[in-house]
Amino acid sequence: MKILDDEKDLLLDHEYDGIRELDNHMPVWWLWLFYFTIAWGVGYMVYYYMLGGPSQEELYEMEMAAAEEKYNLDSGGGTEPQGESDFTWAYLDDEARIEEGKEIFMSNNNLCYTCHGSNGEGLVGPNLTDDLWIHGCSADEMAASIIEGFPDKGMIAYGSGAPMSNEKVQSLISYIASIQGTDPAGAKAADMSRAQPCTIE
Repeated sequence: MKILDDEKDLLLDHEYDGIRELDNHMPVWWLWLFYFTIAWGVGYMVYYYMLGGPSQEELYEMEMAAAEEKYNLDSGGGTEPQGESDFTWAYLDDEARIEEGKEIFMSNNNLCYTCHGSNGEGLVGPNLTDDLWIHGCSADEMAASIIEGFPDKGMIAYGSGAPMSNEKVQSLISYIASIQGTDPAGAKAADMSRAQPCTIE
């Protein structure tokens, strides 16, 4: 290995497999970054473990409180908008509202179609066009399924967690009611161990 004259003074004494190491200093920017991470770690420890900084549970509660205020949710932590607890659920025949429901169903903000299929035929989620339903098919039951979701099954509230007004939910359930019996191609078979006959009226 050729050694330059100005490197001879930097050579360290040890050698490995014919390779000798130069005693070069670390780049200044790297050293400052290293010192910063040490300072950050010390500051983190002092703030969270010595000065009583918020725990993960407390941060979660703070974020939920901020979400309730932002989306005007009820103070009990539910997902029903204030002033609409006495809302009367019903399937609508209004074509404009059904079309609005279809737009909601197909929207990337709500993600209904990603689990139930673009025609309601069922993908990861169940088929919405047959008469075998798991959680009931009355207007009240369908609205509750959308508003509350089934987190243990992978469906969060409102499909994506973004709250909607009850009017929009009513448009959505009206669209879903309108596609029952359409028998789309590739319709998913019902889980007969859970589903029960349920005709939307």
